[in-house]
Amino acid sequence: MLQKQKKLNLIFISFLGILINVSGTILLPPDQQKIEAQRAIQVRTDQWLKVEQVSGNVTYHNLYNYANRPARVGDRLQSASDEISTGANSSAVLSVDTGVGSIYVTENTTIQIRSFRIASDNGRITNLFVPRGKARLQIRKFTNRGSQLNIQTPAGISGVRGTKYVVHVKPNGNMLLTTFQGSVATAAQNQTKIVNGGFQNLTVVGNPPSNAVPIRNDASLNYVINKKTSGSGRSIVLSGYTDPFNTVKVDGLEQSLDSSGRFSLQLPATSNLKVKITVETSLGKVQIYEIPIL
Repeated sequence: MLQKQKKLNLIFISFLGILINVSGTILLPPDQQKIEAQRAIQVRTDQWLKVEQVSGNVTYHNLYNYANRPARVGDRLQSASDEISTGANSSAVLSVDTGVGSIYVTENTTIQIRSFRIASDNGRITNLFVPRGKARLQIRKFTNRGSQLNIQTPAGISGVRGTKYVVHVKPNGNMLLTTFQGSVATAAQNQTKIVNGGFQNLTVVGNPPSNAVPIRNDASLNYVINKKTSGSGRSIVLSGYTDPFNTVKVDGLEQSLDSSGRFSLQLPATSNLKVKITVETSLGKVQIYEIPIL
């Protein structure tokens, strides 16, 4: 009888082990998992980003409740993978949970929650991911030394404890960082550079951050048009270069610049073509170039 009881206990323990995954979490039935997930969210809602303003086409994604829907004032991003995305000519403003500051989201930008954490001194750590686009942050100095706000991009990470700065992720994943007040640390490839107010730097995917240089406000553009004719037809290539910290759009489409500010694209081989190139500096100066292709 004792041996039979031991066998039953062993079977029960084995069955219980099936309900526990490798991370030690009990695997509940799907409906109960959803309930527990919602309870966990409620515990973590002490940290969030809140949508304060919406203009144009802005999409809100909530991992547990919504696939995608138009963002509304009052929406909160409070769990990992929650995000908002803006379309062309659209924008949004997010506030940080403690009222420590705001994030101004420009067009064609995605901001996603990576994680929220509490530091040992009860400071709040906010980790965000920006895979594309541009965001301007205005964050006052934190009360707790352990508080942080970090933005990860495909190229690297920027971290602040109180500053005004812009992070811009180019179509190729490169990160431009411009600091207006305070200082920002940029890190990639196990190297960190400090970018103080009035300076900016560039982080190319796969490379460490560049040294900080003074903010420039030069929207000039140099370009060359190459026309080639072959047996298969004619091709037109527009090559240009500008300050690498500028934003360049050709007929409304942002171009990827290399670390020297150069770009190149092939244009339709029509007999009469004009392209519109817009160059914008980090300080917002805009210059438009109408280039005829004959």
